[in-house]
Amino acid sequence: MKKRALFTGMIIVATAITLQAQTTDDLLRDFAQKVAKAPAVEIEFIWNETVPGTMVLQGGMFTLKMDEFYVFCNGEKKWYYNQGIDQWEEMPHDKNSPDILENPSAFFARLNQDYYHGGTPLRKESATGNTLWELTLVPNSIESPFTYVIIALTADSLKPLYIRYALADGTQYPVTISSFRTGPARPAGFFLPDFSR
Repeated sequence: MKKRALFTGMIIVATAITLQAQTTDDLLRDFAQKVAKAPAVEIEFIWNETVPGTMVLQGGMFTLKMDEFYVFCNGEKKWYYNQGIDQWEEMPHDKNSPDILENPSAFFARLNQDYYHGGTPLRKESATGNTLWELTLVPNSIESPFTYVIIALTADSLKPLYIRYALADGTQYPVTISSFRTGPARPAGFFLPDFSR
């Protein structure tokens, strides 16, 4: 019995040391690699506690749907559609924009490059009892639209659970991520608007 208790104790200590040994750099690098290797990433979320949305990321291409607002980006051009007024607008696409709503592909891919962060992430328990890492990131550039970004990743699979960010004017926004999964690659036409709607 003592041997079993000792063995169990050793496993718990080893697991705790492994969880504590993670650095923010390691977590962000592993997360970015996971996103980059996926054929496509499908995300369902609630923005600012009220607006549901979906997003599909595939390399530099993406779609974003929130309420009556749609964005399509083929990696070169970007189109906005406002369903409420039935209006399309083509906008320039900044491949390096750090804004999650302007270019979510770049935002997720560049977390480890565009932000300063402490070396040790905060280890927390979620409301459901799962272990997660909470990372606080501060933009490297004063041109960034954010003053800070907080992202929580599950410890076991590095899936984001929530993102909180603040803008320069002091407003803060939470994004609760209800689903973050990899999916099959889409044809290029998936990221182009259908003007016949």
